Formats: sequence, structure tokens, C-alpha cells
Amino acid sequence: MSDNFLILIPTDPHYIPHPDSAQDANDYLLSVLPQAEDIIWMASDAITFVDPGNNFERIICPACGTELAMPVWQQMMDAAYQTAFSDLTVTMPCCGVSGSLNDLHYEWPAGFARFSLEALNPNADLDDQQLHTVEELLGCSIRKIWRSL
Repeated sequence: MSDNFLILIPTDPHYIPHPDSAQDANDYLLSVLPQAEDIIWMASDAITFVDPGNNFERIICPACGTELAMPVWQQMMDAAYQTAFSDLTVTMPCCGVSGSLNDLHYEWPAGFARFSLEALNPNADLDDQQLHTVEELLGCSIRKIWRSL
């Protein structure tokens, strides 16, 4: 049986909430996802790529809607890795628009972060109001990622 993770990350890859705020958000998720096997928050000095695991399908340019070839995206990731993902700036090969690896349209959603709040096998989703509450508790806008392993 595979595991599913509901992962919430700030839309700003550099953002880390105060530990008290992170714990408040963690406690809130425990209350609204009582069937989850575990809920934890993590903060790191380094930015990491938070991927959807087996749900990863494709990547779309946000400017022109072109699907990026996987080797092209991997080259972009390799270049960003050289800066420890501190510089996510890319020029889109399809249309020449400058943007961020974090703003590409990942199907399923993915992103870059130093902080994450993760629920293991939550057996439920969060509605818009619950997501808004988490944003208020963390003090930032968030991105929801479903990872399947």
C-alpha cells in the first residue's frame, strides 16, 4: 500500500514561520485531520524541492502554456541546485519569458520551500476555509501538495 502525504508549504520559498505559529498550525491540522497517522512541521536552512512523488505528471510554462520537456526542466533544476536553490530564476525556452522555477505550473502541484507542514495518510482533504485558517496561523499564503509514494 502506498502512503499519501498532504504537504503545505509557503508560496515564498524563503519563508519560515515562528516556531509557535508552526506549532499552532500543526495542532490545528491535528484537530481537523484526526485520522492522519502523523502530522509534523519541519524547517530547514536550505530550500528544497517539494515534489508530488508518484503524482508528478508534467510541467507547463505559466507564460505561454507550453509543456516543458523533462530534460530541459532537469537542466534548469541542475543550474538552480548549483546555488542551493537560492536563485530560482529561469528563462523559459519556449517563449523567452523570465520567471521562477517555483512559479511553473506543476501537475500535480509542487514547489520550493524551507518550511513544510505534512500530514501522513490524512484520509481527508482540507477545504478552502481550513486552508485559510492555516495561512492565518502561519502568517503566509500556502501551496497544497499531494505526494504519493
